[in-house]
Amino acid sequence: MTSTLIYHDIADAAALDGVGFPGPLAARYKHTSERFDAHLAAIAAAGVAVGLIRPDISPPAVALTFDDGGASALEIAARLEARGWRGHFFVTTGRIGTAGFLDAAGVRELALRGHDVGSHSVSHPTYMGRLSRPEIEREWIGSRDRLAEILGSPPTSAAIPGGYGGSLVVGAAAAAGYRVLMTSDPCARIDLTRGMLVVGRYTIWSTTPPATAAAYARGDRYARARLRAEWRVKGLLKRASPRIYDAARKVRARV
Repeated sequence: MTSTLIYHDIADAAALDGVGFPGPLAARYKHTSERFDAHLAAIAAAGVAVGLIRPDISPPAVALTFDDGGASALEIAARLEARGWRGHFFVTTGRIGTAGFLDAAGVRELALRGHDVGSHSVSHPTYMGRLSRPEIEREWIGSRDRLAEILGSPPTSAAIPGGYGGSLVVGAAAAAGYRVLMTSDPCARIDLTRGMLVVGRYTIWSTTPPATAAAYARGDRYARARLRAEWRVKGLLKRASPRIYDAARKVRARV
């Protein structure tokens, strides 16, 4: 069992739109540097081993992942390295070199420093599971090809944007050649599907206390069950009515 946590970017409170995706919805996932350091300290104090999930080795107790490929990734990497840790960085390849995101040199540097660099699709569709099979294939294959150009070899890992996929998204990722696929399903289980590891993850919001992140890392059943219950409700609403779900997210972000 592995506790895999989802982070995004770090940014000053007054400059949240300058890193990663802009807007209040994206801001809900961003941490200040001080807040992020407090999270890392709490996870370290939990006494758990932090590492990378690879297809051919035993998984670590905890893995830290960072979605989108925002410009703060190298700063995040340095903070992990100071503790002897490495993380998974999932890059939205259509944003490489644009304002607020890593350029190709930054993506390459992450890999050279020992971090895992994987795909987060080309365009970061809000609901990847609602795309057609050809559209899903273009997202997975296009992003994998772009990262192969930058890194010199294709990535083995990917993370589903938005976290919700379904069998079509999972199957297309396996067919594209990925060997590790991460979702936002808050569970510690790692399944083997079509020769690919499918990994659940626990989302960390800007409002998530460091102690809660540490509880996920330790395997606290209450903390995990509470997040899973929230995720199930969101999933039902998202599948039933994306329009209502988006409206609810925007209201919550403004609040």
